[in-house]
Amino acid sequence: MTPLVWEQWHPDPAVVDVAGPLSSGDLVVAAGPHLFRVRPDGTQSELSPQYAAPPFAPPPGAEAYIVAVPSDPTGSWFGFTPDTVFAIRPASPSAVLRVAPTGKPAILTLLPQAGSLNGIALDTAGRFGHRLLVSGSLPGGHTAVVALDANGNQTTLTTTAPVFEGGLTVAPMSFPKFGGDLIAPDELSARVLAIGPTGASSLVANSSAPSGQDTGVEGAAFVPSGFLTAGTAYTADRATPGNPHPGTDTLLRLQGAAFAAAGVSEGDLLLSTEASDRIVDIRCASDCSAQTIGMGQSVAHGEGHLLLVAGGAVGAHTPSASPAPTFVAAGGGGVPLVPVVLAAAALVLAFGWLGGRWFRRRRPSSDA
Repeated sequence: MTPLVWEQWHPDPAVVDVAGPLSSGDLVVAAGPHLFRVRPDGTQSELSPQYAAPPFAPPPGAEAYIVAVPSDPTGSWFGFTPDTVFAIRPASPSAVLRVAPTGKPAILTLLPQAGSLNGIALDTAGRFGHRLLVSGSLPGGHTAVVALDANGNQTTLTTTAPVFEGGLTVAPMSFPKFGGDLIAPDELSARVLAIGPTGASSLVANSSAPSGQDTGVEGAAFVPSGFLTAGTAYTADRATPGNPHPGTDTLLRLQGAAFAAAGVSEGDLLLSTEASDRIVDIRCASDCSAQTIGMGQSVAHGEGHLLLVAGGAVGAHTPSASPAPTFVAAGGGGVPLVPVVLAAAALVLAFGWLGGRWFRRRRPSSDA
């Protein structure tokens, strides 16, 4: 069969993630120290010039993943302001930053107990109280998961989850067995994990994709209503010199109709890998099944979230398609913390920028 093939759509030096869309229809792209608004016609502008300067800017090479608060007709999404962007700062001291719709950045909170931050998602299902979910790598092959409300109040859900990192997502309540759980890909083992509100972890499926550092599954997303008829998928292809998959510093895209032609169904879990931006479709009923349905160029280096936008696309393009695949079987108490005083946090973060050393994410092996 002819697999799905990503289109190299929008060049962005040092691109690591994409989020949105904002209420305007624009995407938000994290590229190096910058946050950009990318409009439907492909033009872009700086979302927050202040974010790109100390003490807010991520260190060089950081995988500063982002999420955007969805639109809400009430003007407030469970206490969060729509179109606000949250970014992890995976350095010492680890922090979560908030960028207001006006572009003004601020420190939401510091998360020293979470180690080197490596993932962020927004609880759109509600089992975590519609909070931000942030993960971080800890010594001993463990991962921390912390829930944050709109004011930065913290609840540490676990510090002993298995290793994972990358483009996290939350399963819709309709997803069998794992509805409402945090879904976390692990590139080292090619497994997909689910973390529940108590912090307990479970295996969702083995993706059957190649595994290993800078190789395995990286981004996860569920197919929303309206995506297969008029939606678009986006993911980052990050330049990584010296890597077997050196990347192209491009925002990739692929139309939803191509996924429909490939046999994807609404509610399926889609994954993208670091090596070549491979696309994996996972479908769950009593058990879960996995099938690779496409990929990018062999040089592609996937990074961050897999973003599936329903409805109108950001820039139209005729999709490539493939026959429907045959699926194969695949394996199948928080502690509140005292809120951080933001003035003190700003001083600590500034000190970390000036004198702290950059901690790259740890990637030890682990079993669920």
